Amino acid sequence: MDCDVERESMQNFALEIRRTLYQLAIWAIVTAVGAWLAGYAQWIPGLLTGVAASALYFLQLCYRVRKSADMPISKAVTYMRVGWLLRLGFILLILIISVYTPVINFWAVVAGLFSLQMIITLNAILSAWKSKNP
Repeated sequence: MDCDVERESMQNFALEIRRTLYQLAIWAIVTAVGAWLAGYAQWIPGLLTGVAASALYFLQLCYRVRKSADMPISKAVTYMRVGWLLRLGFILLILIISVYTPVINFWAVVAGLFSLQMIITLNAILSAWKSKNP
């Protein structure tokens, strides 16, 4: 019985990961087309770089969460703290690269990096709204 609950929980976790990545991909397409139509085609490489970095950040986070679920609490806390520093370093590396790459607009990368937070916030709002209005 306990194994079935764990399996279902992991399936839900994987489903949410796929759904979030799918939403990120749609957002990347919508923003790139919107930038192109608005005459800001020079922002597209930066936006796509930021969204891709945001997706990789999310995958790193999901990997850490999944691995830490099987660890003792004290070890899991340390593991997640190290992961936080690695993810922060990854974001800083992307930002530094965008500053020194002339084709990529720094502010477009920053906007793209916030894509994940925006999608998670919108999902939370929709979830709360659905639970209040069944």
